[in-house]
Amino acid sequence: MPSERVLVCGAGVAGSIVAFWLAKHDFQVVVVERSKAEQKAGQGIEIEEPALKVVELMGILDKLNERKTGEMGFNLVDQQSRSCGIFEVGGISPTGALELMRGDLTEILYKSADEFASVTFQFETTIQSLSQTQDKVIVNLENKNNKTTRVEEFDFVVGTDGVKSRTRQLVMGSPEKLDCFKSVGAFVAYFSIPKEDQDWPYSRLCNFTDRRVLWMRPIGKESKMTSVYLIHAHDDVPTLRQANAAGDRLKQKEGFAELYSGLGWETPRVIEQMMRAENFYSDELVQVKLQKWSQDRVVLVGDAAWAPTPFTGEGNQLAIIGAWVLAQELSRNRSPVAFEMYEKRLRSYVENAQSIPLGGYAPLLFNPQTAWGIWLLRTIVRFVSWMNLPRMLPEKQPNVFDLEIEGVEAEVAR
Repeated sequence: MPSERVLVCGAGVAGSIVAFWLAKHDFQVVVVERSKAEQKAGQGIEIEEPALKVVELMGILDKLNERKTGEMGFNLVDQQSRSCGIFEVGGISPTGALELMRGDLTEILYKSADEFASVTFQFETTIQSLSQTQDKVIVNLENKNNKTTRVEEFDFVVGTDGVKSRTRQLVMGSPEKLDCFKSVGAFVAYFSIPKEDQDWPYSRLCNFTDRRVLWMRPIGKESKMTSVYLIHAHDDVPTLRQANAAGDRLKQKEGFAELYSGLGWETPRVIEQMMRAENFYSDELVQVKLQKWSQDRVVLVGDAAWAPTPFTGEGNQLAIIGAWVLAQELSRNRSPVAFEMYEKRLRSYVENAQSIPLGGYAPLLFNPQTAWGIWLLRTIVRFVSWMNLPRMLPEKQPNVFDLEIEGVEAEVAR
């Protein structure tokens, strides 16, 4: 019998991993991605267990280690660049043992999946519409480059197309109808700027009043660029919200430039270079919470289904684990029943991972509103660092999740 055809919408972390493991299980896979193949952007991310086991089973761990940023730890600084405390890799530090840029990770994952003859990647391609019969999904695809459209049939469709998932909207309805966006009260911007000597080897973070943060992270020792995060922990910034709604990148940049103007430290340099940055991305942070992750023969994975936001530190882990579980369940039961099993196995783990630390107050406690709050935060960090408490604390324990390695996966593991 011919292999089942699966359309994967989105060539990010979850999409490429789904494609890889479905190919291992003898599915025919088409991956469509709206961006260009060579586009590389995004923030630094970390891979921990049990997600680390998934990429190890893919045989790409050595390649990932070669692309590590080399970030040696985290340094909280004041406006005069004086250190309030340095935290080396691991433990309570934001810097993990396997830290790399999202663009490097997605490139490695894409190339690994693309090695299979049964996997086809189609870039600059989007879904225009879809409909479902009892045993097929009929999809209208458009290539943005040459403006051509075509209709294809698939046995299943997997939406891995992010927080603003087009797949989710076509199948389940708008975010407003679903009431699935839950704001966490923050606006963020990610981009890269030319590297200077002080940008290596530690990431550096500086707090400013009104819950504004500037975090600069190294991309690599030999890289000519530095990664920048701007985080404004407020739930109502009209200029940014309007710019985001319009998708106006210049207005987004101008909004952040106004927010960070005159604050000192590295902000003049960052604002000047931000206005020139081509890989600038900005949005309001929201969690995605759905009653169900699938409808008939269409299923969602990653941020499209459960975006936890960077405040949890779990987005990348959940994308990897979710992709693994979905491919595994489809290999066991090549029908929509697989989607029910996938959600049954993963739902409680995801909901637990979506919990923002410290009862949801972590973004506010680590982004103080007042100068006094910032002074208190820096004083606590100085004390923790001076007492060398990070070395006295036990290592962070990985979240426990049973990957149920068997069959093809077990053969790969051996």
